[in-house]
Amino acid sequence: MKYDPNNELSNEQLDKLSEDEFFEYLDSKSEYLKQFSKSLGQYHTKRFAVINAKLEGRELTEDELKFAKDVGKEGDMKNQQRIIDAMNEKGWEEPDMKVKNHKTHRSQWFD
Repeated sequence: MKYDPNNELSNEQLDKLSEDEFFEYLDSKSEYLKQFSKSLGQYHTKRFAVINAKLEGRELTEDELKFAKDVGKEGDMKNQQRIIDAMNEKGWEEPDMKVKNHKTHRSQWFD
């Protein structure tokens, strides 16, 4: 059963679905909702990992921190690519990915 955003199933209708139909419905709904989501960056993934560990009453391990950083880097790259794609659609020039700061010293602020 496919998810229709204009005609969602009620709780009673969901209860009547078989297990396979129910999971198919949930999968199609998650695919639909993914188009409105944005990947988390490195800052937020590390932050949520630390908060989760503290709520569980333990310290964050180095492996968990490294994993959170890797997931965050992927999210940062996806978000950056999304911005570049939007710039290309508008006909703007693509930014140089290797440049972090254009003007790094105060003397460079004034020409």
